[in-house]
Amino acid sequence: MGLAFVPFYIRLMGVESYGIVGVFASLTGVLAVMDLGLSQAMNREMARQSSVENNIQPIADTARTLELIYWGVAIVVGVFIALMAKPVANYWLNPEQIKRGDLQQALMIMGLVIALRWPVSLYTGGLNGLQQQVQVNVLLSIVATIQGVGALALLWFVAPTIQVFFMWQAVVALAQVIALRAALWRNIPQDQVGAFNPKVLKEIWRFSAGMTGISLLATVLTQLDKIILSKILTLSEFGYYTFAATVAAVLFKLIGPVFTAYYPRLTELVSRNDQQKLIDSYHQGSQLMAVAIFPVTIVLVIFSKEILELWTHNPSIVLHASLLISLLALGNSLNGLMHMPYALQLAYGWTRLSFIQNVVAVIILAPAIYFATLRWGAVGAAVVWILLNTGYILVGVHVMHRRLLSLEKWHWYFNDLIKPFIAVLTLSIFVRLAFGEHAGTWTTVVVLLVTLFATTIAAVASSSSLRGRLSVRQLWAWSK
Repeated sequence: MGLAFVPFYIRLMGVESYGIVGVFASLTGVLAVMDLGLSQAMNREMARQSSVENNIQPIADTARTLELIYWGVAIVVGVFIALMAKPVANYWLNPEQIKRGDLQQALMIMGLVIALRWPVSLYTGGLNGLQQQVQVNVLLSIVATIQGVGALALLWFVAPTIQVFFMWQAVVALAQVIALRAALWRNIPQDQVGAFNPKVLKEIWRFSAGMTGISLLATVLTQLDKIILSKILTLSEFGYYTFAATVAAVLFKLIGPVFTAYYPRLTELVSRNDQQKLIDSYHQGSQLMAVAIFPVTIVLVIFSKEILELWTHNPSIVLHASLLISLLALGNSLNGLMHMPYALQLAYGWTRLSFIQNVVAVIILAPAIYFATLRWGAVGAAVVWILLNTGYILVGVHVMHRRLLSLEKWHWYFNDLIKPFIAVLTLSIFVRLAFGEHAGTWTTVVVLLVTLFATTIAAVASSSSLRGRLSVRQLWAWSK
């Protein structure tokens, strides 16, 4: 929905107004650090406590305690943005057509939207911890549709202004947070209303602090390349890199749902001390992650040029971005494979390893990107991203398995990763060699779809935990 309506927003409001939407997105991302790890703590605590029978009061107290704190932070964030609206409008942003008074008003409404959206991650985390992912997805899908269609209708029929756009976002945000809150409390038995309990904070503060550190360092890691490259590269070169990074980030749309589904399940099994089911779920999730990632990654890596030619019809973009897409997609796929080991660490409440890894990565990444970019340009930065995530897999997973599921390390490397990767890569190379360089448009489309579908089947067939669980009809729907 976010991609579908962007051209219409720009056409109706203008590029400058849509630039304010970009400010909104960036501000939301930066302020996410103030989550303080509470949404992940909510996810973990709901999963852990719901695994214990007749444990209603602690569940209700946890939900109420974190809810009150989260709403307090939401109010602080909203007021802060409102207070900063005037100086930001007058001294930071440089509008050419929008009046500064209108800009200030839009920023104040933006603060209201962010405040109303703030508790969404908490309620979503709670519902995911209670393993109500389907219910969450239905609600979020409905909200996304209403949000996009409604904004377009208001801009078209009422007024094409940024104020109207953000006012509608505020209305939808209010409805969304009310719906998610009701869904969470509906899944908690109502004979206990819950109360603020300081013991909840005492139990989760170490985990939350660790998650805050990991989140802060992860934000640095994902933004560091863009900060450095924006200084070193020309604006046009940086533009191509940004475009390539946006395309390669599509992999995280596949990675996120698998992590969201398996993390609370692993937490529940750790709480029950059900070692065998934990091992089975861990490998099943890892293999499902590989099946989700490898086919799309290989298609992006091998056929990036053809995809860009079909999509953009812009020879300059094809020339400058195709190799970057291939490299960044490979780096993102390696990063995605680490998500199941990361979920296992969080299920045990062990955040120290990820924190240390990210500290080391930040120390190494900054100079590596700087010197690689000076020597090889944007391609050098993309290669550094690949090497960093390769180190995560070779070193991080090894260290983790010395403490957690120590007998499962080689099973993870060989059965969960190497076997499906070889199957996908072999089939893709065969298709690449058989595919002509100058085939027609429809031939290219057919080849891409067949490759994606065939490599997905090959990945499933090579995954011991998934064979027989996914039907051909499900795979075809997934590949589309």
